Amino acid sequence: MYSIVASPVLSRTFRRTLQLAALENLLPDAEVEAICRDIGHPWRDRQLSPGPTVRSMVYRGLNPDHSIAAVLADLAALLGPDTPAPTDSAWCQARSRLPEGVLAERIFRRALECRRRFGRICRWHGRWVFCIDGSTISMPDTPSLVEAFGYSHGSQGFSRFPIARLTFIELAGLNVIWNYRLDDYRCSEESQLYDMWHTLPAGCICLLDRKFCSFYNLAKLRQRRIGVVTPLHQGRDPQKLIRWGRPLGKNPWLVPLHLQPHTRKRYGDPSLPKVLFVRLIRVAFRRGTKIKVLWLVTTLMDPVEYPADEVAELYRSRWQIEPRIGSLKTTLEMNVLRSKSPQAARREVASIVLGHNLVWRLIHESAAATDTPVEDISFAGAVKVVLAFSASILHAPRRVRRQLHHKMLLQIARQTNHHPFGRVEPRLIKRCPVRYCYLREPRWKARLKCLS
Repeated sequence: MYSIVASPVLSRTFRRTLQLAALENLLPDAEVEAICRDIGHPWRDRQLSPGPTVRSMVYRGLNPDHSIAAVLADLAALLGPDTPAPTDSAWCQARSRLPEGVLAERIFRRALECRRRFGRICRWHGRWVFCIDGSTISMPDTPSLVEAFGYSHGSQGFSRFPIARLTFIELAGLNVIWNYRLDDYRCSEESQLYDMWHTLPAGCICLLDRKFCSFYNLAKLRQRRIGVVTPLHQGRDPQKLIRWGRPLGKNPWLVPLHLQPHTRKRYGDPSLPKVLFVRLIRVAFRRGTKIKVLWLVTTLMDPVEYPADEVAELYRSRWQIEPRIGSLKTTLEMNVLRSKSPQAARREVASIVLGHNLVWRLIHESAAATDTPVEDISFAGAVKVVLAFSASILHAPRRVRRQLHHKMLLQIARQTNHHPFGRVEPRLIKRCPVRYCYLREPRWKARLKCLS
């Protein structure tokens, strides 16, 4: 059974102190405790029970200062002079007690809720569209993180910090993360996608990068009635495929992909067909003064229901996942983690992704209330508004909280995004940083050398 004791006065005071009062309705204690019961996690009703712990972790992910000291300092200010604030050790122990499945389940539930409320106009030909892409993040150079995630190896040698590989599934049009996987750097993005296949609904469409354009991926996703749009893999010759296929118009062709013996031997899957027919689409576009050609492969075979021009425009919308990854890694500063153990690093990533989905839930609510296009609202501005209004909503009487929530939605709608779709930005910096030599060894070793 669950070891839940009676709630003391101190615990009730702590529960009423919400560091994210603006997200109070989206982070209820009852839902977190129900998830804990479903996965068989026992807990005691103390200060840092599962509900307050989750809110505190999400607050840390959204707060510009991601240090635990800053989170606890803000919490101590909210608790008042008579209630003691938890220590750093107590907060870290409460985070370690929280199962990783609680955060993962809440991420998925918030994405489902967002799709149910605001996803009516985000379908393409009546089908849901998902964008899939991968990235990497860095973390402190501790022995446990090095063992769990490892270093990357490139032309300049090994990296100076452990690197983890991340693969995201984004629900296109709603900009929420549907699912993700965090593994060591040696793990491939394809294997991470295989672990998330079961979460993709049948009948949806996946927009993939060219590294996912393999015979196995196309065949297995088609077996699950999932459409695929992806650039042709660089290892295949489009002209050779055209000679084997037949034209369906000026730019699309119906071409066969043959199963290679090494592919069948690698996967050992008898359900793979010997020949897979796909549509090959040639897309010509202008970049500056030059004409570029992009070859797209799709398993959407009906040229009448899915015209080639619309398929090309659909793949162009895959760009949406790049700003989402940028919001996570730049705005929420997930590119460099602060946690020093593998379990804490996974929970830190999960809390940041959960905060990302919650903010986008408010953005969609604000867009619906003010008739503002979602793409015109700045995610970074919305995060600042949520943090600013949390303090006023917490201390306001209950009769005026609804009015403050509406005012917050109006303020979110005013956060204009100054970088619309299709922008071009040079990858250059203007302000020169202070130049130091690179630290190519653990910092504790460098300290010992300074003292010797």
